[in-house]
Amino acid sequence: MKIKYVAPFIIFVSLLMAAPSFASSRLVVAVDHAPPYSYTQGETRPRGLLIDIMMRISKQLNVSLQLIPCPISRCVQLIKSGQADIGGAFIKTLERQRDMAFLEPAYMVLNSPFVFYAQTESKTVVNTFDDLYGKRIGIVRGAAHFARFDNDQKLMKIAVQSEKVAMDLLLKGRLDVVIAVEQTADHSLSVLNQPSHRLKKLTYRHDEPILGYAVASKRSEKQKLIEQVQVALLDLAKSGELSQIVDLYDLPPVAVK
Repeated sequence: MKIKYVAPFIIFVSLLMAAPSFASSRLVVAVDHAPPYSYTQGETRPRGLLIDIMMRISKQLNVSLQLIPCPISRCVQLIKSGQADIGGAFIKTLERQRDMAFLEPAYMVLNSPFVFYAQTESKTVVNTFDDLYGKRIGIVRGAAHFARFDNDQKLMKIAVQSEKVAMDLLLKGRLDVVIAVEQTADHSLSVLNQPSHRLKKLTYRHDEPILGYAVASKRSEKQKLIEQVQVALLDLAKSGELSQIVDLYDLPPVAVK
C-alpha cells in the first residue's frame, strides 16, 4: 500500500443524540499517524485504538466527534491553543502538562525500549548514550521520548514531520541515526514499503515502561464536557471494557490504580 502525507482534512462523525443537554455538543479530536493507536496516512478517514475509545465514549455521552488528522507537531499546537479538545497516545512531560490535562488511566502501556536505527552498511556505532554526541539524530517534530534525551541540548537533533520521513532521510545518508519506539517502529516499517533490511538497530537502547494517555486541552471551552470524558474513560477502565478494546489491537491491558 502506497502511503503518503495528505494535507489535513476534517471528518465529521455524527452519532445519534438522545440527550438534549448535549444535543449541540461536539468534541474536536486531533489525530496523528501513530499506528496502531491511530492511522491517518493512506486512510479515507482516521481509524485505530484512539478513535475506537473516543467513539465508545461519545456514544455514551451522546455527543459527536470531529476528527482532525494532523502531524504530531500540529496536533500538539491545536491542543495547546484549544482548537482541539482531545488528543491521544501522549507521553507525559512537564512541558505538556502546562497546556494539557492527562486523562487517567493511560491506555498505551508498552515495555518496548527506545532504540536507535542506522543504515546496515554504515560504520555508525552507538554503545552508550555518550556515543550519540556528534551524530545527526532524526526525531519526529513534537514527539516526546525519555527525559535525558529530550533535555540534552548538546545532541544534534533534527526534527522532521514523520517517522517515515526520518527513515527515508536515514537511508539517503542525510541522518546518522533515528530514534523510535522499537515496537511501533517495527510495525511501521512492515507496512511502509521501506527496505528494513537496510536498517540496523544499534546496541544502545533506553528501557523503561512507556505510558501513553488521552489528553485534553486546558484552553478548551468545553471543560465540563471534558470532565464527563474523564469520568467515562475511568468507568470503561474499571469495568474492563477499555482493556477489551485495547486487546483487539494485541496490546497490554490497561492498569487501573
